[in-house]
Amino acid sequence: MKKLFAIATVALGLAFMSCSSYRPVSAGAGTVGAKHGEATAAKLFGFIPLSSDNTMLKAAQNGGIEHIATVDQKYFSFLGLYTSVTTIVTGD
Repeated sequence: MKKLFAIATVALGLAFMSCSSYRPVSAGAGTVGAKHGEATAAKLFGFIPLSSDNTMLKAAQNGGIEHIATVDQKYFSFLGLYTSVTTIVTGD
C-alpha cells in the first residue's frame, strides 16, 4: 500500500510539473511602448505543430503596433509533451 501511495504521489507531482522562462530578444533606444502584442507557436510531443506563427511581425500585427520598442520570448514546456514559444512585442 505504501508503494502504491509513493508511485501515485510521484505520478501526480510529474503531472503538474512544467517549466516557463523569459528571454529578451531585442530592445530599441526608446522606452517600452504602450501597446502589447503576442504570437505563439506550439507543438505536441515536440514535433506535431499546433500553431506555427510566432514571428515579431505577427505579434506586432496582433497588438496593432507600428513601431516596435522591445521584443521578448517566453518558453513553456509541460513534461515535453506540450511546448510553446511566445513572442511578446511592445511598441506604439
